[in-house]
Order: sequence, then C-alpha cells, then structure tokens
Amino acid sequence: MSKSVLLFLLCIPFLTQAQSAGSPAPNAKSIDADQLYSFNAGSALIRKGTSSALIDAHGNFIAPFNTYNLTGIFVAGPVGYEVRYNGIYTFNNVNANWGGYINSKGKVIFRTSVNTRPIDFTDNKQLLFINNSTNQAISYTYITPEGITYTVAALIEHIVDGIGITKPKPIVAEYFYRKLTGETIAGPFEEAEPFSDGMARVGKKDQFGTVKYGFINTQGKLVIPCTFSIPPTGFSGGFARVQPKDRSDFEYAFIDKSGEVVFKQSLSDISKNGKFDHFTSYGLAFSEKAVMDATFKIIPKAAFFQSFGIPADSWFMEAGTYTVGESNPKLVYSTRTARSPYTQMPIYGFINLSTKKVVAPVFDFINTNGLWFDPISHLAYAKVCIGRDNRNVPVYREGYINEDGLFVLVKGEGSKW
Repeated sequence: MSKSVLLFLLCIPFLTQAQSAGSPAPNAKSIDADQLYSFNAGSALIRKGTSSALIDAHGNFIAPFNTYNLTGIFVAGPVGYEVRYNGIYTFNNVNANWGGYINSKGKVIFRTSVNTRPIDFTDNKQLLFINNSTNQAISYTYITPEGITYTVAALIEHIVDGIGITKPKPIVAEYFYRKLTGETIAGPFEEAEPFSDGMARVGKKDQFGTVKYGFINTQGKLVIPCTFSIPPTGFSGGFARVQPKDRSDFEYAFIDKSGEVVFKQSLSDISKNGKFDHFTSYGLAFSEKAVMDATFKIIPKAAFFQSFGIPADSWFMEAGTYTVGESNPKLVYSTRTARSPYTQMPIYGFINLSTKKVVAPVFDFINTNGLWFDPISHLAYAKVCIGRDNRNVPVYREGYINEDGLFVLVKGEGSKW
C-alpha cells in the first residue's frame, strides 16, 4: 500500500464488520486433520495421527499424507517488529532413512545424507545454510526457498535480500558487505548492521578514533555520511530514528533516506503524545498514546479507534509489528468489554487497512502469540469458542480465516471413537 493511500486512513469513515465474523464462509471447506499449523508462504502443514501433509489456500493437497514426514516448520514472528515467513519445511521420507527440506510448493530443495555437513537456517531464517568446510577447503552453501544455490569461499552472515556481512580476518574488526553472488559492494567498516528497508547502518572511525554512524544503500554507496555519534535505528517504512548527543532542543528525530531530519520530538512532545519507536512498512508509527502517519500527523489512540467506529478504550495487540511482504496490513485490536461469553477471556478483531473494513473482536488466541496473515495465501490461523460440551469443556471452531474474518478452511470434527 502506498503512503499516499494511507494519508490519513484515520480521516476516512471505515466500514463496520458484518455479524458473520468468525463464521464459516458460504463455500468453506472442511479439513480432515488433528492439528493445523499457520500458513507459511502459501502452504500449511497439517497432521492426522502420525502422518503429515501440506495443503494450499484452497485446502488442496500440495504434498498428500504419507508422502513426507514433515518434522518442522518455521514461521518467524515477530522478530523485532517484523513477522517473516520463509516457505521452507524440514522432512524425513516415510521410511525415515533420508530427509531434507521442501518449499511451500512441495519441491525438494535439498536432501540430507550421511556426508552432509551441519545444516541450519541463516540468522534471519530465510535461507538454508550448509557448512561445506573441510581440512582441505573452506566453502559455505546457501539455498533459497526456490532452490537456488550459492556457494562461497567466505562465511556471509546477516543476509537480507541477497546481501550479507563478512569479516575476513577474525581478530580484526573490519566488516564488508558481500552479495551471495560473491561481489563485495562496500567496506571495510568498524561496525556493520544488516540491511533493512534497503539501507544498512555502518560505523566508521573518524580522525580522532571515534566511531560515527551512517548508512549505505544496496549498491554499497554511503548515502548518509557517518556523522551520528549515537547509533541510529535501522530504516523501516522509509525512516530511521536518530538521537543527538546534545538533547537540549529535542530528544530524538526521524530522518529520511537522504539523511534529512523530517520529524523531531522534545520532552514536552513526548509527554503529550508518547514516544514513537519506528514506522511500519505501511507508513504508521505507534506510541503508547497516539498514532502517527508518514506526513507526521499525530492523532490520539482514542480518536484513531473512534474514526473506525471502534470504542475509544480499545487497545492494540503488537502495535507496530508488521508482516514482511504483506500488501494488505492488519491492526489487531481488542476492547475493554470484548470477552468470550464462554471462556470470559479477551477476544480480538482486526482493522483491515486496504479494504477499509473492521472485523469485530470474536477470535480467541489459543497456543499462539497473535493473528498473522500469510502474505501469499492471505489466510491466518484462528480459533473461535462457539460453546461448551456436556462436560463443560470449551468447544472451538478452528481453521483459517480470510481477510474478512470468515473461516474458509475449517478443521473437521474428529471421530468420537
């Protein structure tokens, strides 16, 4: 979503949610499984007994039961304030004598063997990492979820969008930025951070031996000079937060990708509006008191909720957290009076920023930290308590909801025997 579309969604009267939130969609499909897991880049792992399978957003099999013994799934969320999906699953074959990794389309991207060196994910969990080093040679292999393989002669860490950080001399604090294709694009630096929003924070000593901070772009160009004494935050939503040594005029500020200061907050501003930590990828920043858009217009949270037709005493869950790659951002919220009539526990809804709908609080968060929509399938795992059985045990509707809050895939009832 462009920032121009979001200027300012607060001023637009949003549609209210129909009463069907948390109900099955008219064409909902039943899933015969004992356990459901979150969608991961277009596919979801399900289990029945000791068997596992992968399904797509329509409930069709990508990998049927008893094809692979899927033993792991990675959906990162949140890491910092980002939720990431990598579309990779670990598996053993049904005879358990070999295994490997498949992607969300069911394609085997790597098979393990007795000769394989240790395998793990990179630190941001987006790539498979294999240490091929021996006493005779040193090399490292990285495999993308699509199965593209890169083998390099030097360890590259903190890889984002194909660019990572390498340190050729272990005892020397010199860092370089290198592509997986082998091209070094920048360095050396005394300090180096991973890329975020197309920018990477670097530290360089000045003539007095003091490390100062600036930013490079993905071409390796130092686009913001190393002038900051206090390390800025990484970029997100087009801005990074910086703090001056002398805070007599303001406590902190946001800069844009040219390095220009575009927003400042003094102590009195913080007292009034709260402190803003970062911008989301969709152009909003949140404090404990208010919401700010990419034009730096600030509105109190109570007024923000009221502009959506939501009670003023509502609150966000994981405000400021966003899913990488999601084109239709959601803001999960609850209200003071939103509690399940069956469990008396808080229930949650979400503001759908692109479709301008508000899905009323009906969803229970059970065994999960939040309501995260997969950016490929546009579905989220959810539960709704729909009653209690004759033993007074809560009964849940469980499955995958769409962006209107309707269950399109529903876990079927298991056998009573």
